[in-house]
Amino acid sequence: MAGSEAKKSRSGGRQSPASLLRETIPSAPRSNILRPTPPLRCVDCHAPLSTLNENGTTCTGCKRAYPVCDGLWIAQGELTGKNRIAADFYNSERWLRFRPWEQLFLKTLGGLPGARMQILRHLRHLRGGRLLEVGIGDGENVTLLPRALQIVGIDIAERPLAACRDRYPERSLFLALAEGECIPFADGAFDAVLSVGGFNFYSDPQKALMEMARVTRPGGRVVVADELPDLFEWGWGHLLGFPRLDDWLMRRFWLGPEFTDMVINSRLDVRTVAHSALRQPKIYSIWRGLGYCIVGMPPHDE
Repeated sequence: MAGSEAKKSRSGGRQSPASLLRETIPSAPRSNILRPTPPLRCVDCHAPLSTLNENGTTCTGCKRAYPVCDGLWIAQGELTGKNRIAADFYNSERWLRFRPWEQLFLKTLGGLPGARMQILRHLRHLRGGRLLEVGIGDGENVTLLPRALQIVGIDIAERPLAACRDRYPERSLFLALAEGECIPFADGAFDAVLSVGGFNFYSDPQKALMEMARVTRPGGRVVVADELPDLFEWGWGHLLGFPRLDDWLMRRFWLGPEFTDMVINSRLDVRTVAHSALRQPKIYSIWRGLGYCIVGMPPHDE
């Protein structure tokens, strides 16, 4: 795994993803979505979905509609829990203000391309085929992946996904607004699945990793990376013996109150989650020990 912070609350009539895109995101040609797509699956009843047209598609089983809005396929509804908090953050201006700090973090850990290649090296065997990136954001990894790959990206946040669409008009990306816990594609649809960042704060990381494994073909690879779940404890305040300083900085300048509470209260056992969802997972230390990278195969390889 940025927009207006004046969003309506979920309990106060929050806009749908499609209407938010129409009102806040620059339009793209509607034909952008009409390209070869992976096999689609309804996130409610799990029935196969028919091929998209300009307006989207509708599940023949449960009749759920899946519209297309400005070149993006809308496959999620109202978000709850941590996913709602995360989407609000990445759709807000606060994310744009925080991003230089994230980039500085990566620059000190091997440079921006170098820090990402510590993860993407596990996909260097790919010379073609189809890759799903869960939490694609605005597409920072796209230029580092082989051009022969057909890249499909999903994200829970509207604004960075639209930025990804506009950033790579020549790459024919297939982009969808969707949750990692409810991936709207058929079993075994991808040669590999990638997720960089945000995994610690999914509403249900175990379910998301199981979904990534489900949509990976037998013999394929799942690669998931993020910072250490307790990285905030490495902050200046903690190191100086004043942990409240880190809390104040995160709330006031970087993440905002709601996201900060989520960071501080989240506890993820990376090893347990990896072994529950993947076959023979390996967990690599990256970013000089400040991050991790899970590499494994789907359990249906057995």
